[in-house]
Amino acid sequence: MNKQSVYAILTIMLIPIGILLVCAKMVGDTTEAQDTAVKITTDNPAYQQIAKAIAGKKGRVSLMSGNLKTAQQKTKFKKSELLLTDDHTSVLLTEAQKLHSSPKLVIASDYIHTDSSTQKYYLSPNTTVVMAQQIVNYLSDMDPRNRDTYVENNKQFVEKTSDLTTLYTTLKKIKDIRYVATNNSQHLLMTQLGYAAETDDVSKLTDKQMTDLESKLADKKIQFIFTTSQDTTENKQKLVTMAKKEDIPVVTFSQFTPDSTKIWTWQLTQLKKIQKALDK
Repeated sequence: MNKQSVYAILTIMLIPIGILLVCAKMVGDTTEAQDTAVKITTDNPAYQQIAKAIAGKKGRVSLMSGNLKTAQQKTKFKKSELLLTDDHTSVLLTEAQKLHSSPKLVIASDYIHTDSSTQKYYLSPNTTVVMAQQIVNYLSDMDPRNRDTYVENNKQFVEKTSDLTTLYTTLKKIKDIRYVATNNSQHLLMTQLGYAAETDDVSKLTDKQMTDLESKLADKKIQFIFTTSQDTTENKQKLVTMAKKEDIPVVTFSQFTPDSTKIWTWQLTQLKKIQKALDK
């Protein structure tokens, strides 16, 4: 057999090997691309929405409660590289310690200062903006190859929430606002706006205190009443009746429903209710 024949046979034999190597590389590249997505975990639907907006296709955002019952849930959680939560009481933080997991942490209460320990930080528009920026910062450090993507996604997020931040800033400029709330669910927002609560807990007021409050409503010393749709206490009903009698606006916040509403859209709707009350 001459050399040319040998070379031809060897070439033919190498073709399928080459094809296999190319296919293997393609499969390997695909697997690598999937594995390089930053794994983000949170126990809050609001932060899940924000993280998805910032990470885009470069991150995989999971919503998990702190009750990790199965081995599969624990294994998935241990792969988390970035953990987002409202405050340090989150059960997810406890689970991370139990499982000896060390994800990067972005905790809202570390960045939002308040005089009360019982806060739902995620309800505040300020938290939405702050958490978005912190997520950008962390992702950029953890995944520098895609830093430009995260920065661009945040730029789009800022544009998307511009109406929210503009109205928030406008409401902060209005001074000497006093209100009465039937619960403290929006205490953080009200203090951030600089508005002062006339009383702390309406449900615990005595009859005399309710009468005094009615006098202040009559004197127009209170700009609006804040309540939520789930408030059902007797004093809440009395307060709303008093407010309507004295033509004082009642601002009723709805519950955040993550399945149908983005947190920043919900926040904008609530701020518009405050604006409407103050414009009355």
